[in-house]
Amino acid sequence: MEAGRQSEIEGYITTALLQLMKKKDYFRITITEICEKAGVSRMSFYRSFDGKLEVLQKKCTAITDEFVQTSGISYRDNSIRQYFVTLFTHLQKHRDLIMLLARAGLLHIIKDDIDRVFLKTYEGVYDDYKSHFLSGGIYDVFLCWLKNGCRETPEALAGKLSEVLEK
Repeated sequence: MEAGRQSEIEGYITTALLQLMKKKDYFRITITEICEKAGVSRMSFYRSFDGKLEVLQKKCTAITDEFVQTSGISYRDNSIRQYFVTLFTHLQKHRDLIMLLARAGLLHIIKDDIDRVFLKTYEGVYDDYKSHFLSGGIYDVFLCWLKNGCRETPEALAGKLSEVLEK
């Protein structure tokens, strides 16, 4: 199957799963339901994904990779404030997806993505402890912000974090 067609099928499957997650508990959604909604066969599903979790992981990875490539975000090169404004603006933009993941108890997908990008990007720049401290801290602040209903704007949150990190 050509790559363009495969990508299109993956898009249908992803869209179908996300639509189903808006109406139904993630763990009650079957592969058959996803395939029916997407208009694809089970064979097409399994040609692209091992299961539902991988659908969501690939979606988040694609969003994260595009963000990193297009935003120019860098913990080293941007001010702390600008780094966090950029990051939390991005997360706010994808709040609907994040809320679906939260409702399903799958926020670890976000954590895995933050770790994947941050730890790889700063490998050899910071020692392991600093890299893990920063990556984990970013994720925990994100969780706190999410639990508080994303009350603060990305700019206000960046201001609070800047104050803490610059002391």
